[in-house]
Amino acid sequence: MRLVSNGRGVGVTEAIHELAAWPVVLVFGLVTQLGDGWFLFVLGGALLVAGEEFPVLGVDRRRAVFVLALALTYVAVVGALKGYFGLDRPPGATEPPALVRSPALSWVPGALSALLERATTAEGPGFPSGHALGTTMVWGGLALVVDRGTARQRAAGAVAIIGLVSLSRLVLGVHYLVDVVAGVAVGLVLLGALYRLADGGTEPGRVLGVAVATGIAGLFTGVTFDSVAATGGAVGGWVVWRAVADSTPAHPTNSGEIVAGFAVLAGAGALFAALEAVEPSLPVAFVGATLAVGGAVGAPLLGERAV
Repeated sequence: MRLVSNGRGVGVTEAIHELAAWPVVLVFGLVTQLGDGWFLFVLGGALLVAGEEFPVLGVDRRRAVFVLALALTYVAVVGALKGYFGLDRPPGATEPPALVRSPALSWVPGALSALLERATTAEGPGFPSGHALGTTMVWGGLALVVDRGTARQRAAGAVAIIGLVSLSRLVLGVHYLVDVVAGVAVGLVLLGALYRLADGGTEPGRVLGVAVATGIAGLFTGVTFDSVAATGGAVGGWVVWRAVADSTPAHPTNSGEIVAGFAVLAGAGALFAALEAVEPSLPVAFVGATLAVGGAVGAPLLGERAV
């Protein structure tokens, strides 16, 4: 539903988008993936499976679940907020840049062309920016729980990624400046509250509970594939973590366990990708998302048992 008239255009998006040449658009189409839902889920899942063996960002698995729980909460929160405000994106947000449709790129395979189009466009309500909100929560959460480097270095890295992803939404012309600022602000508030609630990231089950509650609340603003899948994913993660929290090893014991865990994670990811591609009935979407996220949360223990 639309509650507020569209008065977010302050000229910034238009100026930046019009000045961006095609190589810049392509680069920022890739940069924006650092804040896309699929990437944040893959990042959280991979961190959970690899634990402290994950390059640079390695943490114990309990804190990795906290990061994954932040991603689940972000999806539920941004869906609920966008459904409530119902504000449009800038004109042309759903239209791929001219370079993507250019005859000069006719040699590009159809699948890759579709990926380029998806990376440089956006659909649905635009306020607040989900990419800005999710990047702030997940990358900011990583900066809080990772113990490598100094706190200043980790904060600088998170700020750089948040800034680049936020800028990418303006370069691509899919958000107004107000959307991006609001997304970062909401993300910071939520991250601070959830970090305290989770006792410094050591009690991720509490954050998963918040994701479930937020997903259910989001259903009242609109029962759609996205809202149902977000709720199902949160429920799956919460239920499975409650079942395996005490059994999941804090650290991987050997490379075979990690490989087996990644195989389980890949299966969970493939299931979720299939749901996104097909968009089945809402009950199937709920069950499928529950199984996919539950499988991702249970991947380390399943990998250990397999080995």
